[in-house]
Amino acid sequence: MNTYLFLYQETSFFEVVLAAYFMKTKGEVRILSDEKSEIHTNEGVKIIVDRTLEQVKAEDIDVLLICGGNIGNIRSMEQLHRLIGQCHAKQKIIGGICAGREIVCNALHIANFENSTQTIGNVILSPGHEYVDFALAVGKAADIYADEADYQETVDYFKYFREV
Repeated sequence: MNTYLFLYQETSFFEVVLAAYFMKTKGEVRILSDEKSEIHTNEGVKIIVDRTLEQVKAEDIDVLLICGGNIGNIRSMEQLHRLIGQCHAKQKIIGGICAGREIVCNALHIANFENSTQTIGNVILSPGHEYVDFALAVGKAADIYADEADYQETVDYFKYFREV
């Protein structure tokens, strides 16, 4: 399973770290951006880009996650919207968190969304402060859990801090 995290300058990386951790259990996690450069996150982390929007096709992607942050720094919004639309048409899993939720909603013309994590078909939308719920929903949509007990164990550990 190929998961792509769309990041950009001043992105809030913490919002997708747990989702990336979960998805790594079932495949590759790659960093996608609109240019081949080093990303400087809001947390002060420098991240190397694996692929640009020009280098990736919807067929390469199983899960596409759009992070929040300063979306004014995205130079290729039209190209990103096109990729989101192509992924949606191919029933790929698409997630948007915080400002990334706005990007996904704009690309897919979703007008009404809740102020909590929600799944609409193959699309997961979440406010930034619900990054654990976002990661859990992405994992559930991607069917990464062995069974309901495995899912509940993950919820207990990461959301409720219960020793398992």
